[in-house]
Amino acid sequence: MQISKYFKPETLMFAAFLATLPIYAPNQLLFETELLRQAAYMPAFADTLLVTSVVLGIAAAIASARGRLPMILHRWVVLGSSAAYVAGYGLFALAAGLEGFAQPALGVLAGLLLGVSTVVLAIAWGAQLAQFDLRQALLWLAVMMGVAALVELLLSSVTFAVGLIVFAVLVPLACLVPCWLAWMARLGASVPGDADARPALRAGAAGQLRSMASVVAMPFVGLMVFAFMMGARKFVLFDMVHMEVLGCVLGAVVVLPICLMRTRLPLMPLIYRVLVPLFALVLIFLNSFPGSSGPLWLAAWMSYAFYGAVAILALAGLTAAAHASEFSPGLIFGTTVAGFAGCSLLGVAASRTELFQIEGGGPALLVVSTLYFVYLLASALLAPWKRDGGDIVLEEGASAAVAPVRDVAARCGELAAACGLTPREGEILGYLGRGHGIAFVADALVISESTVRTHVKSIYKKLGVNSREELVSKVSEE
Repeated sequence: MQISKYFKPETLMFAAFLATLPIYAPNQLLFETELLRQAAYMPAFADTLLVTSVVLGIAAAIASARGRLPMILHRWVVLGSSAAYVAGYGLFALAAGLEGFAQPALGVLAGLLLGVSTVVLAIAWGAQLAQFDLRQALLWLAVMMGVAALVELLLSSVTFAVGLIVFAVLVPLACLVPCWLAWMARLGASVPGDADARPALRAGAAGQLRSMASVVAMPFVGLMVFAFMMGARKFVLFDMVHMEVLGCVLGAVVVLPICLMRTRLPLMPLIYRVLVPLFALVLIFLNSFPGSSGPLWLAAWMSYAFYGAVAILALAGLTAAAHASEFSPGLIFGTTVAGFAGCSLLGVAASRTELFQIEGGGPALLVVSTLYFVYLLASALLAPWKRDGGDIVLEEGASAAVAPVRDVAARCGELAAACGLTPREGEILGYLGRGHGIAFVADALVISESTVRTHVKSIYKKLGVNSREELVSKVSEE
């Protein structure tokens, strides 16, 4: 495992972007002064910000699906968006401190500036983070989200003036790396993978979305539930610690060991068919105890850690999908920003309803959590039924012709070089040579099964074989 491969220290500045991300509801609370609570500024700002992010995120995803990502990541677009990001937060800070600026019209303007810039910067950061595979993404995103959450906890405990100074440093830092990479025309240039073979690109925007959903549905849904929950609930411990933010710190602690796990199974299905459902089962059990009991109190704390971990796992899964190069980072992260902003908007709207104000919204939020838990468990149970039965080409020990793993890897490398296979085809050949099937390869590489099948057809043609058995036999030849 090369967890540190491709990592560059400047990537840690992504923590500054997470700490200032305006569509994440707890970040907005850091500026919520008495002046803003009494004015009509916040609803105008938040609604404009979230609606703009939804609309522009969808537009960016469609444009990226049509091959327009370079236009979104053009140096002047990224530089202009960074300027808008700084200006939008400048207006927001003035409204929080000066009465004359706490006007709804200025709230709309700040929301527009931040909504537009957030989409572009999120896609730019996504293109940069796409250098990481799943294990690398789990490690570094856990570290960066943990750092960002600690910064938010610090900001929530200091005076407005001190927080404003810290924020004035964080906002430019959040834009620095995308601006530099865009200026040097290097945004997305570090993404490894078989970029010359993307069968999904021929399917159109709708087809790409369907194909992407088959790969990242579980992490995407988890992130959407996280966005809704963070928008719908506001719980402050000791009048100073936002539990939503503390949950991200605890979630980072939970996720870190996962990236070091050694397993023969692909990591993505292990996370979403075993680890996350088990965590959900524990919470269901603890929530079954009567009110004011110890287990129920523990469940309340664990739920924050659970959703923090779900958010990190989701971002890592989406990053791994971008790393695989089947889908454009603009499609992945444009859709993600649009969905996150939309679910945050639903959460904010729900928090204003009577149902979510009963007992602090606890019963209503428990229903939402339970529905998500049911989805997790149902997906884990139904996953084997959705497979085509081809996860294993040869049962373990069924054929003495299968060579040891090291010999198989060397032989597959020789065949790939001799037959002119692309890097992605060579990678897939390594899995096929060890007896793994379509579904296993798709899970391991975080790509769709249809794309794996397209590559397998090309591999068969180049190697001159017509079946999996012939391929395995060819790999086993001396």
